[in-house]
Amino acid sequence: MTEEEVVTRLKQAAEAKAQAEKGAVEAADAFAVAVADALRAGLKPKSVADATGYSYETIRRIARANDIGRLREPTVTSRKKAQPGGEPSA
Repeated sequence: MTEEEVVTRLKQAAEAKAQAEKGAVEAADAFAVAVADALRAGLKPKSVADATGYSYETIRRIARANDIGRLREPTVTSRKKAQPGGEPSA
């Protein structure tokens, strides 16, 4: 193989890699939009996590990034801790 052929193959490989990365970013963005839409429609985070196979934490991060409020009602303990003079965290 000549040097020119090698350079051409490198350029083609670099372009293919860039296109694959762009596709991956677009897919991730589409996934985040679908998750946010599901949460706004009232689906519970656990249901979204079970349906997608992603962890609850991933779903929570997507919700936070899309300015979606609390994913569940606060518990009695978390309400107490949120008040001034509440229980100290362990």
